[in-house]
Amino acid sequence: MGKHRIRMVQVFKAARVIEIEVEAEDEDEAVEKASSGAIDIPDFDDPRWKTGWDLQNEEVEPA
Repeated sequence: MGKHRIRMVQVFKAARVIEIEVEAEDEDEAVEKASSGAIDIPDFDDPRWKTGWDLQNEEVEPA
């Protein structure tokens, strides 16, 4: 029995979530301001961002 090299490939989906307060008349306007870029979104490295990972697929194949 010999050794064989195999490759394992895992595909993940990452989701980053942050909740911020937006000054607006109502929720629809707040969403519009964020969607249109009218307000500044927190920086990528802002510690309030929460990241979750979810394994979507795993494949094993000869290397």
